[in-house]
Amino acid sequence: MLKWSKYTVFLLGFLFSFSAFSQTKEELKKQKSSIEKEISYTTDLLNKTKANKTKSLSYLKVLDKQINNKERLLQTLNIEISLLNKQIKKIKRSIVNTEQAIIAEQENLKLLKSEYAKMIFACFKKKGTRNDLIFIISAEDFNQAYKRIIYLKQYASFRKNQVEKIAESQKELERKKISLDTQKNQLILESSSKKELVGAKKNELNTISDTKQEKQELVNKLSKSERLFKKQLKDKQKRAKALEDEIRKIIEEEIRKAREEAEKKNKGFSLTPEAMALSSEFNNNKGKLPWPLAKGVIVQRYGKQKHAVFAGLETFNNGIDIATDKNMIVRAIFDGTVSRIFFIKGEGKAILMNHGEYFSVYSGLKEVSVKVGDKLLAKEKVGLVFTQEIEDKTELHFEIWKGYDKQDPSKWLFKAY
Repeated sequence: MLKWSKYTVFLLGFLFSFSAFSQTKEELKKQKSSIEKEISYTTDLLNKTKANKTKSLSYLKVLDKQINNKERLLQTLNIEISLLNKQIKKIKRSIVNTEQAIIAEQENLKLLKSEYAKMIFACFKKKGTRNDLIFIISAEDFNQAYKRIIYLKQYASFRKNQVEKIAESQKELERKKISLDTQKNQLILESSSKKELVGAKKNELNTISDTKQEKQELVNKLSKSERLFKKQLKDKQKRAKALEDEIRKIIEEEIRKAREEAEKKNKGFSLTPEAMALSSEFNNNKGKLPWPLAKGVIVQRYGKQKHAVFAGLETFNNGIDIATDKNMIVRAIFDGTVSRIFFIKGEGKAILMNHGEYFSVYSGLKEVSVKVGDKLLAKEKVGLVFTQEIEDKTELHFEIWKGYDKQDPSKWLFKAY
């Protein structure tokens, strides 16, 4: 029974490790699915703007995002292959241990059967010359007779135990054989899965190489238009500055209005209870806020950015830029009030929403579906995204502010970082 106990612990350990591996594999599967969806979407965006790729910087940004996603997918595949290799090694060790345990059990079973056969033969030989009843009553005294009765009972019990032990050993041997078959089948499945992953890895390597080559060719063509791009960059910086100035101006007005309202009530400046509750709720949803678009990929992140073509040029992005389909609906990321609707030349219309001490900015709209003062719920439509026809670029510029402080929107939106 001690050997069976060790085997049980070993089997449970194997099953536990397989369960943990399955969970890791499931997480990788979800991650891989998410990356593949984004690759599919960026591929769709690239196909839609392919005609203008020779003169489009926005195409280059989406292409760069595509390369990044493919490299992430390749990393995920490498991790999956590594985990599979470890699992296959574990299963192989488990098979060897089980095979050794089966051989040991077979030897034990042979020994048990041999001992039982000898015992039966000895019993048969003595049976002809001995009668159990005579054996008992021929005792010299009562005490000896009692001991002979106990002996006969123990002998019968021993024979019965030997039969049961042989039967249990045979059952255990069958269980181990079934376990071995299961492990071998699992090894075949895992090996097959590994071959598929290796094949997928090779395919992804090829597509990454092709995409990088396309990017380099495009960079080479675009680099010939340095003067044009420097002018575009200068114009973009002007528009970004105009947007930032307008946002600060609106926020100052919002704070001034709140201060005047508080002074009328002879109170020091503070947010109203409603605004405080809204701010607290907004803050509690950091990392869980819905995206301002139902579909899209972040092609430029918050903060200092290097130019996609000219490494020496740098800009600072006050928010994030999300590439999307034409006529995509832009929606509020949280409950709030429309504070201002304004226009930035070359960027389209912009909306600033108030969420207590927080503000969200939606820039690059061709149509606006709301008016100043409207109270909106999360995911309510605010307008349609603008498409720049020359570059065939459809991007939403999105920002989040806390008072006068700019925030990184990627840290606030759900799974955007």
